[in-house]
Amino acid sequence: MKISKYSISIFLVLLVCLASFPGLVEAEDFLSFDDLYGEDVDPPVRANDPFEPVNRFTFGFNDLVFSYVLRPVSKTYTAITPDIIERGASNFFDNLNYPVRLAGNLLQGRLKGAWVETGRFAVNTVVGVAGVMTPADHLESFRPIPPEDVGQAFGTWGIGAGPYLVLPFFGPSNLRDLGGMIGDRAVHPLKEPFSLIDDWDWEWRLGLTLTDVIVSTPDILERYEQLRGSSIDPYSAVKNGYTQFRQAAIEQ
Repeated sequence: MKISKYSISIFLVLLVCLASFPGLVEAEDFLSFDDLYGEDVDPPVRANDPFEPVNRFTFGFNDLVFSYVLRPVSKTYTAITPDIIERGASNFFDNLNYPVRLAGNLLQGRLKGAWVETGRFAVNTVVGVAGVMTPADHLESFRPIPPEDVGQAFGTWGIGAGPYLVLPFFGPSNLRDLGGMIGDRAVHPLKEPFSLIDDWDWEWRLGLTLTDVIVSTPDILERYEQLRGSSIDPYSAVKNGYTQFRQAAIEQ
């Protein structure tokens, strides 16, 4: 095929124009996040994952524990325990978690939230038999509110999430939430290092701890499965889901 001098000239002019404006193609041919979703939508938060190889190894270990230990325990517990007992036990341990929610609210200056949590704790403890029942749910002033914790408080203070971490047995976290978890344990009445049952026999302490784990297992597995989903890369799915969930909780 014969190419005319005129065609070659046009091609060279176009080539010079493209070379003179290297950002032209990127700017015109590709839509930005704002173009797709609107100017008011923030791009999704990305987790900083410098320890990914170690995190993936720990994730695999946790996945085995969840699949071959926690899941059978959860299925057995839900199969042999009447629903009313399950709810009562869950309510009891949730009521014991009141100091953590109170601290989360106070550290953020949420006085109304602290008042609601305190009122719920008082009503459910006295009227609801140590929190086994939740009569506060029926009181307009003490309806359930989203739970707060120390890690969320750190986030509202402007402390960055830091590197993403996968903790053995505990699952997804980050450096900020790890510090928050230590703070949560410091105010929890059953957990070290400031447990209120230090003088109890070890059998009682072990029994309460194991019961708490068993009662919490169905909810833990449900949240884990929601984050994990049916993704080809479960590790990334859990990482991104956890990061988005925690960011939303802080911004709430």
